[in-house]
Amino acid sequence: MTEQESTPPQPAPEESLKAEIPAPEGLEADPSTEAEEEIDLNHLFPEEETDLNDLFPEKEMRSLLKKVQRNKNDLGKMKDSFSDTFSESDSD
Repeated sequence: MTEQESTPPQPAPEESLKAEIPAPEGLEADPSTEAEEEIDLNHLFPEEETDLNDLFPEKEMRSLLKKVQRNKNDLGKMKDSFSDTFSESDSD
């Protein structure tokens, strides 16, 4: 038996991946434009007393925190919607 040398697959450059996958109609072709904008964490979390932009200078972390905040808001809306639906069905 001979040992085969295996080389780990190299990731494709991001540019070539974007070129190969067409964007669905009606959607933005380049979703990274949102990530390129400056995210103001102090605006997203107004109740915080410290400057969050200084605490989290990395774009990736700011993007993650923005997504977490958006998901938290969405979950709150869904919870309210479900509770309204259940309270209406209980009163019938």
